[in-house]
Amino acid sequence: MQEREAIKEHFLQMQNRFPGVIGAIDGSHIRIDKPIEDKDLYINRKQFFSIQLQGIVNHGQKFMNVFIGYSGSVHDARVFRESPVYNRLNELCGEDGYLLGDSAYPCLQRLIVSYRDNGHLTRAQINFNQRLSSCRVIIENAFGNLKQRFRQLYHFKLRDIVRMVQVVHACCVLHNMANANDLQLFEPPPDENQPDPDAVNALINMVGDNAIPQDNQQGRELRDEICRQLAAQ
Repeated sequence: MQEREAIKEHFLQMQNRFPGVIGAIDGSHIRIDKPIEDKDLYINRKQFFSIQLQGIVNHGQKFMNVFIGYSGSVHDARVFRESPVYNRLNELCGEDGYLLGDSAYPCLQRLIVSYRDNGHLTRAQINFNQRLSSCRVIIENAFGNLKQRFRQLYHFKLRDIVRMVQVVHACCVLHNMANANDLQLFEPPPDENQPDPDAVNALINMVGDNAIPQDNQQGRELRDEICRQLAAQ
């Protein structure tokens, strides 16, 4: 309870003054060598083989929850739907808190996401999206710092998926214990999004699109209310 209130206060005191936020959620692809079995399932949209790390972080870029191991072709929203946290959002967020996510996720009462840009967003919605993005960047920074600390995560050379999941989880735990100031000593990050030649010509099918959760009315109404509050500031 005290931790949630401290996180909310941090986001409320930021320049963008976003109310009620207790964390941010996103997914990151961990590059792997071409698997021996079911290799096409591991090809992601950037055309390399990967497993996925879904993370939720607080204002200090510390992981509050991780879910690891789905293949790269699975949609972010499907990973979220299959993760244990999907049914524990009320427990995690409390009575009036919520997570921030990008538009790949559904808009729910406990997960507020940006408006999808259909070319007709209002000025208030554009303002909302910009403020949400500036708050949600903490999860992107957390993933970047995690991989900087544990550079094997840029490209796993292990073959055992179960073992890789265990190592990624251990890295997240150690990241939470690390000193935030040590990153300045590290080398610049490599370009981790280069396509894999073995994956470039493969037919990519996003797995399980029919299992993606949909927005709900309460989530949309809450987002609209926050949008109005931010526009009035």
